[in-house]
Amino acid sequence: MSVPNKASRTSLTDLSLLQREINQLFERMVEFERTDRPAAGEWFPSVDVFECRGRLTVVAEVPGLSPESIRVVCRNRSLVISGERKERRSVGGPLAFLCMERPAGRFKRTIPLDIAVDIQQAQARVAEGLLTITLPRLRDRRGKETVIPVEREEEAK
Repeated sequence: MSVPNKASRTSLTDLSLLQREINQLFERMVEFERTDRPAAGEWFPSVDVFECRGRLTVVAEVPGLSPESIRVVCRNRSLVISGERKERRSVGGPLAFLCMERPAGRFKRTIPLDIAVDIQQAQARVAEGLLTITLPRLRDRRGKETVIPVEREEEAK
């Protein structure tokens, strides 16, 4: 008795679809991958990206940075966060560090935006070492660059 060919074709089709979905998953993961090592004098802040109640929220760790030292731009369907942490310098003379783990220098993080957001209603705030960027969802708009001002949030007492 022979085995029907139709079952094996279905299995190959299913495997092909599964392979395509896995490839797409890996392609999307590469967008968030940080395997590129920063150049000398550069660093990468840690970033969380999530969606809740119709808003995309990006939270980046930027301890010790002022709003003036951070730039947030939306360009080509990506959110670009950049800035610089100045090196620590001594006023009285040369420093002798025993341990130096906090990075200094420039940074730049690019977060691809898979959903359309309302840049005009976007907000960026720095509080307690975290930069929080909130982007409301919107119909698709492409090709426009908009700078998002960064404000200092009043700390609770």
